Amino acid sequence: MQALIRNAVLSSVDASVHLPTHFSFARVSMFYRAAPIRSRSTISITAAQAPSVKIKKFQDEATAPELSGLKSLHHHAKLLKGQNPSSSNIYNDGLFSNSSQQVFRNLTVAEYCQLALKHEPDTSLVSSGALAARSYGKTGRSPKDKRVVQEAESVNDIWWGGGSPNYPTSETDFLANRATAMNYIKSGKMVFIVDAFANWDKEARMKIRVVCTRPYHALFMHNMLIRPTPEELETFGEPDFTIYNAGEVPADQSIPSNTSDTSVSISLKRGEMIILGTQYAGEMKKGVFTLMNYWMPKQGILSLHSGCNVGPQGDVSLFFGLSGTGKTTLSADPHRPLIGDDEHCWGEDGVFNIEGGCYAKCINLQEEKEPEIFQAIRFGTVLENIEYDPQTLQIKYESTLYTENTRASYPIDFISNAKIPCIGPQPKNIMLLCCDAFGVLPPVSKLTLEQAMYWFVSGYTAKIAGTEHGVTEPEATFSACFGAAFLAWHPMKYAAMLSEKMQKHGTTAWLINTGWTGGQYGVGNRISLIHTRAIVDAIHSGELLQAECERTLVFGLDVPLQCSGVPSSVLRPEMSWKNREEFDAKLHNLGTMFHKNFDKFMDGSKYVGEEAVQRMIKGGPQLRS
Repeated sequence: MQALIRNAVLSSVDASVHLPTHFSFARVSMFYRAAPIRSRSTISITAAQAPSVKIKKFQDEATAPELSGLKSLHHHAKLLKGQNPSSSNIYNDGLFSNSSQQVFRNLTVAEYCQLALKHEPDTSLVSSGALAARSYGKTGRSPKDKRVVQEAESVNDIWWGGGSPNYPTSETDFLANRATAMNYIKSGKMVFIVDAFANWDKEARMKIRVVCTRPYHALFMHNMLIRPTPEELETFGEPDFTIYNAGEVPADQSIPSNTSDTSVSISLKRGEMIILGTQYAGEMKKGVFTLMNYWMPKQGILSLHSGCNVGPQGDVSLFFGLSGTGKTTLSADPHRPLIGDDEHCWGEDGVFNIEGGCYAKCINLQEEKEPEIFQAIRFGTVLENIEYDPQTLQIKYESTLYTENTRASYPIDFISNAKIPCIGPQPKNIMLLCCDAFGVLPPVSKLTLEQAMYWFVSGYTAKIAGTEHGVTEPEATFSACFGAAFLAWHPMKYAAMLSEKMQKHGTTAWLINTGWTGGQYGVGNRISLIHTRAIVDAIHSGELLQAECERTLVFGLDVPLQCSGVPSSVLRPEMSWKNREEFDAKLHNLGTMFHKNFDKFMDGSKYVGEEAVQRMIKGGPQLRS
């Protein structure tokens, strides 16, 4: 198939692109140049004939036999047929006034791949059939460049100030960035429009539109959002939220709130997100999540940065955890269908996935360790910033040539045991994961309601020594609600909602440490994945709920004294340390770090009330004077 497609897409590239007035080639190392399309599903539109579109049938005799069977995996293209320019925001913005511009809307996977192979540098179909693409300069999110417009409708809701990920911007600055994006998008040769949904619960469903200029970005969001049926596309109408991705062009630093070449700005009032100066596709995914983190709580629905699966008896588990704690690994259980790996909501009827796809880390991916993810990397998957052999097209999963943050984006139904639709009943268990590199936390403990709120707000894990020059000790890391970068409201609002739902539905919270035992990193050993899986299985079976527990010092955690498949010495970390005094000192120091981190959330009383704040404090460490 690789050879057939390569032969089909050879053509010249038109390098003429009209750029925004402030654009400078010196400010960006690589600039993607769109080229005209000659034999694909296209729409030829002029300003005078916007409502009347000319549709060219997708066909390529060389590749049709290879790709025809794959079209059924995804919905057929629904193009801008019958759009009324007077009622469409994208027409009002003049996006289609460029007579040479070709507009593609809701294409198939095969079409996106052909266009990417033809017009995007450094793009290829690799041996597994996946599309490998590059985001160039930025290979991860740019949280310090995120801006939220201060608007009367939401200014008193948004979490601002110390510890907040929400840097304020003005409507004037937002509109200036918007103009930069529109000028770039309008001047290009190709525009891609993806119409899809967020939220599997149809009562909470939101319509999302993505407008971008790279086929890889369009395919990425086609994968990550919930793909409409042909009938749903026919009646899609105007979106609730629109992402304008002009990431190839840098942000104008003369705009006051732009502090770099990158700007990711959101207007909740307008329902829009503008991306400039970064081609990292994950910005779009997390932009939608930020929107959900604002809108869902207003409807009494708790949005969560978590994995989720469901057992054969309908028992749902939520997994919270920062990078490297095992959230993806533990939620992918062959005996429990996967509801989702990253973003969920908890509403009146249960839980549902926000997304229609997965965005899995690929560094050092091995089939024997993570078979579900490995097998999902096939035709339709986007591989982002992953090196491959130019001759054999074999993927080099171990490579960090471009970044350690290598990723794969694929529809969730590429996971063999995914639960479709991605919804489930009320959660029975929630598991707060941490990787404690100090080696003082037990591998499992049962949390009280107050402790669950405290640990949820804290969002603790630890970085290991050696990741940076000069670092010799583990480093505590805190991310509120296990996803601080995407929060809209104050963390305590989410924690109060979590407490309310846990009480209402009888949900049990557990703290699971996947880090070190017998000493801190460099001295002790990493807790075995076999033991961690045995712990999770014992939670699901109900064994640990009935187990006798012993309460720890400082954090007051209730630790089960026995668990099938796990030695008792592993369950109690103080027993595996050679020096008990050293253990106690490390434990006290960690408690001090928690106190210091939690201080910045003490202004949360204006969101949840003083009583709720005091309850959360009771769930934290109790330090000796």
